[in-house]
This record gives sequence, structure tokens and C-alpha cells, in this order.
Amino acid sequence: MIRRFPSRFRALAIWAVLLAGWSIPIAGQQNVLPKATATISGKISFDGVPPPNSPVQMLTDPYCLLHSADYPTLETVKVSDGGLENVIIYVSSGLMAGVTYTAPTTPIGLDQLNCHYIPHVLTMMTQQRLTIRNSDMTLHNVHAWAEKNPQFNVGQPVKGMVNETTFAYPEMPLVIRDDVHRWKSAFVGVFDHPFHTVSKSGGLFEFELKLPPGNYEITAWHEKYGQKTMMVGVVDNERRVINITFTPNDK
Repeated sequence: MIRRFPSRFRALAIWAVLLAGWSIPIAGQQNVLPKATATISGKISFDGVPPPNSPVQMLTDPYCLLHSADYPTLETVKVSDGGLENVIIYVSSGLMAGVTYTAPTTPIGLDQLNCHYIPHVLTMMTQQRLTIRNSDMTLHNVHAWAEKNPQFNVGQPVKGMVNETTFAYPEMPLVIRDDVHRWKSAFVGVFDHPFHTVSKSGGLFEFELKLPPGNYEITAWHEKYGQKTMMVGVVDNERRVINITFTPNDK
């Protein structure tokens, strides 16, 4: 025999649950994500005298030697207007758990022009297409030294040749080198979310997409100086500007 409590007792029970801070699922109700209205931008500053970059020796390839004046040194440390370029900045924690993001349909491009990877540093999402092109009239080699994703090593002997790939897993950083021209390297940040970018001229950066209000850990990574993190809190419709500083003594 099932005893049915009067409606007034059921109502009192529901109020007791609400006062305790619990939630009662309602038929047809869905979780509503907070609106993404906050922006994060800023500068990656460099405090000190930047060290000289190593010179590039292109004597092993006559075609590359013709373009050696275009890139006389490596791009390891590139400072302009007091800002450090080629730094990967990304949200490393604080995103809502269980939320999945769809990869952009627009591919990311990596070119080999004048015996040089362009860009030197880039970011992309998992499952986003990466197109790698040979724009030179010489043999290039594309060797992905991945640790979490499958490695690949392909040759591009013909000008205009393009290879396309995707990465299934986040990896920071994924390094791409050229076994033929050993001065060439590119650093790829692969993420399962869209909140990442690379510092440009003057060390300036801005996340392309807006974030919901909350507290986020922001990480900045550089190939020579390693990484730095900071906590950033944003509220609704806030335009938050931050500064992260590297020095010559950072490793």
C-alpha cells in the first residue's frame, strides 16, 4: 500500500530542498550556458636586452643560398616595441567542464617560402585542417615531432605541393622541422578549445572569441623562455587587458 502525502506536505518538502541549496530537475529543462561577453587582450612584454639570434647557414642548398639575405638569423627571440613576438597565449584552465567546441572549417596554413617556415609559430584546434605548402623550387621535408599525436615525415620535392593533416589530441607545443634544412622549425599549439592566439608585432595579442564571466588561468609560452601563467577574472561585458613579462634570464 502506497501512502500519498497531502499536497501541502509535498510543497513543504520542495521548499526545504530549495532552502538547502539543491536543485530539482524539471521535465524538459536544459542547462543554459552563461553568455560569452568578456574579452581578454594584452601585451607580452620583454624586459631587458634581447640576445642576438644565431645566424643561418644555407650553403647546403644553392636555391636557399639565393634567399639567405631574407632570413639571415633564426627567429628564436623576436622583440619589437618592447614586446616579445611568437608567444603562444592560451586559456589553460577555468573553462566550463563538459563543453565541447567545434573546430573551424577554415584551415590553418603553414608555408615554406624562401627556405623558411611561415609562420614560425601558430595555433589551431584539434580536428582543424592544417595545410602545409612548398612555395620554393627546391626539395623540402616536413617532419612533425609530435608526442601525443602520430608523427609524420613527408617530402615535398615540387613547388606548389600541398599536404594536409589534422591532429586529434591537444599538444603544446607540437614541433615541425625540416630534416633537409635543419635551420627550419615551426611551433604549433594544438588545443581542444578556441581560446588561444600568438603575440604579434609589439607583443600584442587578443583572443578572437569572447569568454563567459569567470576566473581563468592564462598561460604564455615561448620557445626559449618557457612559460608563465597568471589568473585572470572577468565579468560580464568586460574588456580585460593584461600584461605578461619575460626577461633574458627566464628559461
